[in-house]
Amino acid sequence: MPSTASAATLKVQFVPVGRHRREWMWKARGEDGNTISISGQRFESLMEAVRDARTQILGDDDDGPAAA
Repeated sequence: MPSTASAATLKVQFVPVGRHRREWMWKARGEDGNTISISGQRFESLMEAVRDARTQILGDDDDGPAAA
């Protein structure tokens, strides 16, 4: 009987912050609803926030097709 591995679902939310809502932060939550990680840093663009979240969560520094 083969064993199956269950992958946890992770929700990443990007939030506009700052006085004029022109900066971005991200937070990641597991499917159980507990906060796993918060960026703790403000990014000037959404693309920078996405890139940082990908790097922090997946350990992926590559700007592959998903970065477009």
